[in-house]
Amino acid sequence: MVDPALERINKLTEQSYPIVYFETLRSVHIVELFKNLSLCSSKAIYHWQPESGMYRMDANHIMIPRTVDAEDVLNTIDSMAHFGVFVLTGFNAHVQDRKVVNVLKKISSTHRANPKMIILLGNNIDIPGDLRPTVAHIRHTMRSSSSDEKKTG
Repeated sequence: MVDPALERINKLTEQSYPIVYFETLRSVHIVELFKNLSLCSSKAIYHWQPESGMYRMDANHIMIPRTVDAEDVLNTIDSMAHFGVFVLTGFNAHVQDRKVVNVLKKISSTHRANPKMIILLGNNIDIPGDLRPTVAHIRHTMRSSSSDEKKTG
C-alpha cells in the first residue's frame, strides 16, 4: 500500500475499537478507501446502506440475506464468528432506536471474546449517552490550504 490515506484506514482496522463513529462529509470517498483496502488485503470488510443491505466489499455482487433492516444487520454481525470490519452508512436515525442501541451495546460488551469493528460513517450522528463510552470518534477533515492556516482569529 502506497496511498497514505489507505495506510491510515488500514491502521484503523488494526485497532481494537468495537465501535467507531467516523465523522465525515465525504462518506463516498471513505467507502472507496475501505473497498480498496478489502481488495488489496485479506481483511473481511463489509458495507451496509439502507434499502440495499450488507455485502462483503471484495464481493459486492453478493448481498447477505436479511440485512436490510438496521437491527437485523447488527444481529447478523453479532452472530458472525470471525473478525470483520462493518462500515455502516446512512445509520444516523437508527442509533436513536433503543433496540439498535442495545444490540450495539451487546456487540461492544462481547468484543474481547468475539472481536468486530463497526464503523458508523457519516456526519452529525447523535450517539446516545449510554453508548458513547464504547465509541471511538474520528473526525475526517479536509486539509486547509496554506492561506487558511495562516489566518488568525
